[in-house]
Amino acid sequence: MTTRRTLLTGLGAGGLTAFAPAELRLSSASTSPRAGLWDNATGPHLRGAVMTQRRVYPALDGDTFLGNGLIGAPVSQRALDDLAEAGANLVVWSGPGVFGEAAPFRADPAVEDHVGRWLDMCERAGLYTVLGFRSGPGRSAFAFHRNESWYPSRLLDETLWTDGDKQAAWVAMALHAVRRFASHRALAGIMPMVEPNAADLGHGAVWSAMASALHAAWPEALDVPLLISPDRWARAEALPQLASSVRSGAVMAVHDYDPWAYTHQGEGAGVRLPADPPSLPAAMAGTPRWACLEFGASLTAPGLARYFETRIAVLEEAGANWAVFRWPSGWRPYETRETGMNVTLSPTAMSVLTRAFARNRERVG
Repeated sequence: MTTRRTLLTGLGAGGLTAFAPAELRLSSASTSPRAGLWDNATGPHLRGAVMTQRRVYPALDGDTFLGNGLIGAPVSQRALDDLAEAGANLVVWSGPGVFGEAAPFRADPAVEDHVGRWLDMCERAGLYTVLGFRSGPGRSAFAFHRNESWYPSRLLDETLWTDGDKQAAWVAMALHAVRRFASHRALAGIMPMVEPNAADLGHGAVWSAMASALHAAWPEALDVPLLISPDRWARAEALPQLASSVRSGAVMAVHDYDPWAYTHQGEGAGVRLPADPPSLPAAMAGTPRWACLEFGASLTAPGLARYFETRIAVLEEAGANWAVFRWPSGWRPYETRETGMNVTLSPTAMSVLTRAFARNRERVG
């Protein structure tokens, strides 16, 4: 029987080791309907967009910017319906994990309810969804903003990478989530961590060990694909750091912002896309199941339509599912301020995306 105590025995401060009871081993040869959605040999099957949320801190955010609930910015049903009407069949939820960031590490019923409502909304829209956890035990959402100064430094928590108990709790959180939500028809997979960055903080072996533990303990019988991102913020170049069993048994979920100087340029920078845009890294060669679940560029980037055309063409050729960053939530106070990569604000980008979305065939329901 798998318990958190069992996980802590294998993953505690003495070092992370793979925990793999025989009855829970993940089969790389699964041919279940949900696994089939991630089959590169017959894909792409899922094309869509990313939506992000985080916990609300009233003292920092007020009661308007992200709403006055636990998690914001609020996502409306209309926003998801609009994504489906554009032709998408996938939305990646990049949000807080179902365990708290501080001890005691246990499921937060309010977050679970939020995720449950999200899944229901996706089903109503006819969208598959991937649940990706940005924060959880020992990692706050501000890990994505570590070099910025707009929030109190006390809110930054990256102790996950140096604390074995928190690493064990994160693994336990993902296993709890798959058991809690496996039966939902809209669920296409779970990404236990969005953009792991242990290596960039000097702890290069930690995420590889956590990924191996997740892969070994993932409950195959529940038929929920495990999506593992490589280290270094999900860069494909870091794939070799993951054990071969993980690379062959899980779906590799990479993020692609290459070239960075182009995708993240500020207004007026005028950085142009190279005449021969980068292809996907050689690390992807021989990877049986993978997807690009986040890519995009600043709306001020010249030649935005060509950027999306070239990136999508590479992904389509590889049979890889994909999701662009980002789709708006429908919460006006947030969306009027955070416009930098909102693809709906670019008619040329949307023209490229809707043509690609038109190839989708699979739908929930």
